[in-house]
Amino acid sequence: MRFIGFERELDAEKWARPLLGLKNEPEFFRAMSAVDEKDDFVCTAIFNNFTSRNIDVCFASRGGNWASPKETLKMFNCIFAYIFKIHEASRATALVSHTNEKSKRFVKQLGFKHEGTMRQAYDDNEDLEVYGLLKNEYNTHKWCNVRTAR
Repeated sequence: MRFIGFERELDAEKWARPLLGLKNEPEFFRAMSAVDEKDDFVCTAIFNNFTSRNIDVCFASRGGNWASPKETLKMFNCIFAYIFKIHEASRATALVSHTNEKSKRFVKQLGFKHEGTMRQAYDDNEDLEVYGLLKNEYNTHKWCNVRTAR
């Protein structure tokens, strides 16, 4: 895996959209990604709904074991440094389909906490789970590279 950050954002968003079940293009977004040795996307974090206190983030990955621990940590710290250091947001919000158990486990591993359920939030009346990560929770997370986060 090679972390490419904001390179190829439009391609990354188009790759991630069907994995996330999104039908419409967001009005404004940023996308950080990682690619494999063939330059195919393996993971993308899409940021949208920017406010002064919060940024929504969605994660899409192709599954499998595509990253070394070192590369995973690098991507993790870049994603959250973007939210908490560059934008100085107080929190990040991850919205996950109620039936997507893998994504729920993934955001929990990243330190997000379940905050509630938005009932029938998707077009097909599926529920949406809301997860939040506060800046101070990230700064004390075992994966946090404090030099990057602050």
